[in-house]
Amino acid sequence: MSLGRKILKLGGGSSSPEREDEDVPVQVGMFDLLLPSRRFNVKHKVAVLGEVSLTTEFLLRLLFAVDGIPERDAASFFGFNENEMAFVVNEAESPAYIFREGGRLWLTDAGHELFKGGDRPQIFEVEKRSERVGFDLLSLSPVEWAFLGGFEGSLPELPVRDAELAANASRQVPESFRRYYGEIASKRDRDVTETAKRSLYSVDDVVPGDRFSAVVPVVAVSSTRRPSDPQPTFDAWRPADEVAKRDAVVHGVAAFLDNLKVVNRSEDAIGQQVLLDIASEFLKEFTTRNGLSGQRYLKEVASRAGEFRSDRQTVGIIGPLYLPDNRKRLSAALSLAGPRSTGSDASLVWSIPTQAAWGASRALETLLVGIRGEAVSQLEGTPPKLREAYAVTCGKPPRYLGKAFDKVLSRPDNGALPASLEIMLIPQRVVAVSVHVVLGDGRGFPVPLGIMSFDNKVVRRAHHYLEAQLPSHLMIQGANTHFDLRRVLDWPVLPEASPAHEPN
Repeated sequence: MSLGRKILKLGGGSSSPEREDEDVPVQVGMFDLLLPSRRFNVKHKVAVLGEVSLTTEFLLRLLFAVDGIPERDAASFFGFNENEMAFVVNEAESPAYIFREGGRLWLTDAGHELFKGGDRPQIFEVEKRSERVGFDLLSLSPVEWAFLGGFEGSLPELPVRDAELAANASRQVPESFRRYYGEIASKRDRDVTETAKRSLYSVDDVVPGDRFSAVVPVVAVSSTRRPSDPQPTFDAWRPADEVAKRDAVVHGVAAFLDNLKVVNRSEDAIGQQVLLDIASEFLKEFTTRNGLSGQRYLKEVASRAGEFRSDRQTVGIIGPLYLPDNRKRLSAALSLAGPRSTGSDASLVWSIPTQAAWGASRALETLLVGIRGEAVSQLEGTPPKLREAYAVTCGKPPRYLGKAFDKVLSRPDNGALPASLEIMLIPQRVVAVSVHVVLGDGRGFPVPLGIMSFDNKVVRRAHHYLEAQLPSHLMIQGANTHFDLRRVLDWPVLPEASPAHEPN
């Protein structure tokens, strides 16, 4: 599925009627899901295309055209003497492709079989082989084993939908091995010509081995007309023709996305109001009596390029911050943001929404690695310093967050921060604020909708909001100690600060 979109130039003011009717694809989620799998040792036989000398091949082709030719005439046809002809005849007679009778040469039944595909003989030999192949336990399709790091190994796993199939997989593997032999052989040989020379002859024995997990990368794509009903796309996993053969995996991923759907909560309106308060100037044309006009804002943001410039310090964003386009925006915002006025920007504070499977993507780890390595403002002459990443969560966080962040901090479940609100703050430099809301009536996928900014006023408001809503000290997950969040969020107003650095 193509995710390219037409970039429309905005003339200021509200959207045109044409844009209101345009249905634009939008990426609203990104996940890496574990696919339960098992390796099997498959003993089998293959028919391998053999090789004979060119002279023997031409002798067989001569007999195919003129069967029963006198041996003397065949020798004369090729210009062979008696010894040379005897050598060629013996080479074809040994595998019983030809026989002599009455001074003539004839093709055997086996010799005729070689020409089933045309006028050129196809000569095969049967070989015994043993192949260690991984099959997933949902569709019994081949998957490759790969080492998983701590973050990857903690990601959500797709449930086995057919327990009987998984328990008796060894009985089903022969059929799957036959069905996918071309795919298995081509990935092993990496050479199409070599694969073409062999075909599967028989599957003789299957011995189950270790279980493992493979990773299925998924992007949830919806449209501006139906934003809370996304469909999974698998472009980063496999070609479309291979995905089509793995219905059970596709259905499993679709069920996973469906389980993430929620109904609108009363506190969602509070989260939207926080977003409006932090980026009031940017969002003023999308503010109504009832708060943020989410559907209209989604359509407008989906049609924009959303690129930062020195005079465009706030842009709208859709979807997780670790989507590739949003990662590029974050890097651009950091490069354009001015230096801090005081304190330190050597950290990242990420207040995570109460949303199932949030951050379940290797792209989160990639983003954090990149942000840690971005230049940290510091005094001249001091050694380089990496930025530390802190996650602020409510309740028990999933294991993979502890693998991705330097520290996971636990905030009290007192309703101070709306469950749908997400704030990523690099102190005094950049902020991203999103609300995860169902756009439409009833149950739906919560679409992350918000802004990213390096505008000093917007960043300072986010500082002040988190300072006001969070305790000064938060418990560190996995340790019986507290973390002083105040020293990270504190941003005093300096008397000599210029008007551009003053809060709005």
